[in-house]
Amino acid sequence: MSTQKQTITDAEYEVMRLLWDADGSMTVSGVCERLSGREWTPSTVSTLLQRLSKKGIIGFTKHGKTNCYYPIMKRSEYSINETKSFLSKLYGGSVKRMVASLYENEEISEDEVDELKKMFLESDK
Repeated sequence: MSTQKQTITDAEYEVMRLLWDADGSMTVSGVCERLSGREWTPSTVSTLLQRLSKKGIIGFTKHGKTNCYYPIMKRSEYSINETKSFLSKLYGGSVKRMVASLYENEEISEDEVDELKKMFLESDK
């Protein structure tokens, strides 16, 4: 998959989580069965899968009249893309600014700051 950023909606992300967690490819009915707390119709799920396919995030194979969908983009790749986008949009791409903002607004504890320091010091070794 290319490193070009692909955005997905919250609903598409919910479907992607199922595909990433699956042991193999999934059909529309398989996705519908695993959507806990959602009462999406097969038509809705099919539309979401088609959108993800057009974006190049998932692929599918045909088995008769049934499509079996599988992820192309890795979860880690998507997470990195979203993190970079978030940092860029809100903090000018600066992790330092983000952590400073969390610290100044008391959203990050002293213990978490210490853990981050340790993590960065260990990565220098």
